[in-house]
Amino acid sequence: MPLAQLLTALVLVACVQATSSASQCQPRPATVAQFVKLPFDYIVVGGGTAGTALSARLAEERGVTVGLIEAGNIHLNDPNIDTPGLSGIGNASFDWLFSSVPQPALGEKVISVPRGKMLGGSSGINGMAWGRASAREYDALSTFSCDSSWSWAGLLPFMRKTETFTLIPGNPYPGISLLQDSQAALDSLDVDGFNGSIVASHNSFIFDPVFKVVETLNSLGVPTNAEPQAGNATGVTNTLLSIDRAEGVRSYAAPTYYCSHAQDSNYHATKVHFTKKGNTLTATGVEFVVGGKTYVANAKKEIILSAGAIQTPQLLELSGIGNATILKQHGIKTLIDLPQIGENLQEHLFVAAQWQVKPGVETFDLLRNDPAFAAQQQKIYAKTHTGLFAATDSLIAFLTLQNVVSPAELESLLATFDQEASETTSPLTQLQNSIRREWFAKGETGAIEILQWTRGLFDPAANLSYVALLGGIVHPSSRGSVHLNSSNPLAAPTIDFRLASSDFDKQVLIQIVKFLQKIGTQSPFSDIIVEQTNPDPNTQSDEELLQYINFASSIGDHSIGTAAMAPKDKGGVVDHTLTVYGTSNLRVVDASVIPLHIAAHTQATVYAIAEKARILASPARMFVDSLA
Repeated sequence: MPLAQLLTALVLVACVQATSSASQCQPRPATVAQFVKLPFDYIVVGGGTAGTALSARLAEERGVTVGLIEAGNIHLNDPNIDTPGLSGIGNASFDWLFSSVPQPALGEKVISVPRGKMLGGSSGINGMAWGRASAREYDALSTFSCDSSWSWAGLLPFMRKTETFTLIPGNPYPGISLLQDSQAALDSLDVDGFNGSIVASHNSFIFDPVFKVVETLNSLGVPTNAEPQAGNATGVTNTLLSIDRAEGVRSYAAPTYYCSHAQDSNYHATKVHFTKKGNTLTATGVEFVVGGKTYVANAKKEIILSAGAIQTPQLLELSGIGNATILKQHGIKTLIDLPQIGENLQEHLFVAAQWQVKPGVETFDLLRNDPAFAAQQQKIYAKTHTGLFAATDSLIAFLTLQNVVSPAELESLLATFDQEASETTSPLTQLQNSIRREWFAKGETGAIEILQWTRGLFDPAANLSYVALLGGIVHPSSRGSVHLNSSNPLAAPTIDFRLASSDFDKQVLIQIVKFLQKIGTQSPFSDIIVEQTNPDPNTQSDEELLQYINFASSIGDHSIGTAAMAPKDKGGVVDHTLTVYGTSNLRVVDASVIPLHIAAHTQATVYAIAEKARILASPARMFVDSLA
């Protein structure tokens, strides 16, 4: 699908505040003729997680006009998006349906790459996990940016600003019986946000197998974590979810930050326009095509790209900023030669194991096995916005390598890491490796994530119930790229994750599969299991497990890094103000600026980046805002 096949032109004019109440924030819909004539201060390209939040925040400043160009439609009050138990992934109405090129290290497997094609972007189709990485992972951002404000202490106010943590009436801290340590959670409530746009809450319903897995992980040395928001995300937790429990709906960027209805138009973005003074480019407008005719919308202050880690590099390249060799191949004049654009692509790679559970053990398979029960649950949700369609899986654990492997195995893994690290010549990768090596050796930061899926994933049989565990490497060595595939802006980009191309990643993934299977052999989880269905318990050599990984792997939909924030001489694309090198006023505000992956699902961090970018683009607001 193209970068901007259906572009929605939206105009925000001095919204007093971002709010979930549409009546309090009424942006002005624009026809193409109106849109190009308006004297914009800012144009934001991409109304996804970051772009929607940032455009709304910029428009809070009185007298400021913000144009938002989003690839996709508006789906407010759409049950396919709002209902926590449903998903828009794989539906062309909501998802770009991108795919990777074949991945050689995974047996030429083609990876599905879901990306939200709607106002709110991927915040409207993701799994809603809401969490932060550990403090030292955010502190590493200050190493890349050479700016102390990109640190745990510097970002925490913005992480708090974006969220409203909610408690379910009658339960002082939902899920705390799972976490076992209520006092630790209550003592850390000062790190949560209570006045932000996105509602973060715990699951209101948890199946019994979740507790079995938690107890089993505890017995294997993985502690519970009562407050992963407080700067240490390691351990097992009942994660927060971006779900408004009072309404029983997904809480995402479109209805919370943007809070409006607007007019859809077929605007096809092609590139950013610049003027040049000396060696510096100044972004002046965004070109787009409607009905075969080309238009340009102009901005007096800034152009901000928020098209995400997959599409932002493509738009930069279409605009003449990128690797000169690649641009020349597609007949695009090079304005700024920045070879790192589109490089440094990082993703979380997961592999799953599955077990059939005993009769009477309830899971979400109830909805699959009993149509009458599913229909009843649908009626309950329609009437009260409660029940199983208001719930989802929520067990997440971040483990160190020390939690999973023996000291001898850790030594072997680090030797593999060191050998690969010695072969890299990229300054950016060398800096990344020095940081990751310390994390792995000290065991103070999550290296592996485990997710519980309380339902069948692999060919579930009728009338049977299953539990699956997904294990993923969250600080991978493998680096991929995303680049334009054509000078035609309607062509999809070429996405090559190069997943598992690193021997270190392969060896960690093998250890992950072994650990997942070990969980299934330990009580109390083993007490509810009939059999392990995946992988085949009889195929257990490392080579066989690698073949299984080829079959059972998938990405976490957490793509980052393709316009990295780092010094230019170390391979950076943007500086600490998120300004593209060689330009005076072109910023990138999305997950592509994150230079090194984090042990967290990315949406909460991306919202925080957007909140921080608001004061970078409009510094006077720094002294006005309350960063509660």
